[in-house]
Amino acid sequence: MFSFRYDDDVSIALPLPDKDSAALYALVEDSRTTLAQWLPWANQLHSVDDEKKFLQTTLTHFGAGDSLNCVIRYRNQPVGMISFNQINKEHQHAEIGYWLGNQWHHKNIMHRAVRALMTIGFTEYNLRKIIINVDINNDSSNHVAQKLNCHLDGTKREDILYSNGEFADMNEWTLLRSEWEKLR
Repeated sequence: MFSFRYDDDVSIALPLPDKDSAALYALVEDSRTTLAQWLPWANQLHSVDDEKKFLQTTLTHFGAGDSLNCVIRYRNQPVGMISFNQINKEHQHAEIGYWLGNQWHHKNIMHRAVRALMTIGFTEYNLRKIIINVDINNDSSNHVAQKLNCHLDGTKREDILYSNGEFADMNEWTLLRSEWEKLR
């Protein structure tokens, strides 16, 4: 199994659908209201079986080299997920997506998980640029990008459609490999 340990507390790993689906679904269920504010899929996940099928699909996409979805583990317990939603091999960039269960906020977990995925992206996938798109009103996720020294490239107007039928503006944050190398 692919696993990357960032430090003694935080690691990211490919999902184990049979093992991780129940714990991840419980996190989504417990955090659904918060997650649904920012992630359109949150209200479409209705069972542990739905989660298991999703995790199996992510492994298929990983095998094809199209994306990389990982479980975030805090002290070996699943607490959320992080991914390269799409890996653009031609242009050597990928977009990061992530979520964390409500009870795991304010422990600096996401910052470390994103840094871990960026390390994988720049060293293993030879990416030139990593992108984080964040709803302009999602203060926590915008803070993660800022803390990682990402550059705010701009705001994309009405860039995402939420399940309530409303469009939202998204900040586009990027980090170039050359910038990441200077920060190391």
